[in-house]
Amino acid sequence: MSALRIFFDTNVLVYAHDEGATFHAESATLLNLVLEKSKIRGVIGEQNLVELYRIISNKSAMTGKPLSPNDAKSLIEQTYLNEYFEIVYPTIGILNKTLDLAVQINAVSARIFDVRLASLVLSARVDYFATYNLKDFQGINGISPLIPREILVAVNNLLS
Repeated sequence: MSALRIFFDTNVLVYAHDEGATFHAESATLLNLVLEKSKIRGVIGEQNLVELYRIISNKSAMTGKPLSPNDAKSLIEQTYLNEYFEIVYPTIGILNKTLDLAVQINAVSARIFDVRLASLVLSARVDYFATYNLKDFQGINGISPLIPREILVAVNNLLS
């Protein structure tokens, strides 16, 4: 069996590192499945890493203590810039897909960032898309987001 591929939205990454967050335990468990060299491959978009840095270094966004710029950089390098995560970068094809999707679902303003992420998820051909912002991806064909708890149940059933 090839590795299951799970695309992580930024909110799941943030909760995995914010021990005071409501969804910390399940997000950290899902992240640890990737880092423990199990049969799960993590996938993230380049934009997720930039967003993660912004949030974990922001004192009003973190329920715990925000990280210094150096600590945020180290966390990202050590956790995500390794063989356990595939990073999806925007290409001209992804940009075209983003614009096509935006027109198709009549996305305006900041919604374009969710549409761009959806385009990255679609291009990555993943088994699961982990997010807590399910409604942000409604109406986008080919995207079936799940919260980490639901993915953990499915993964445990597949791996047992």
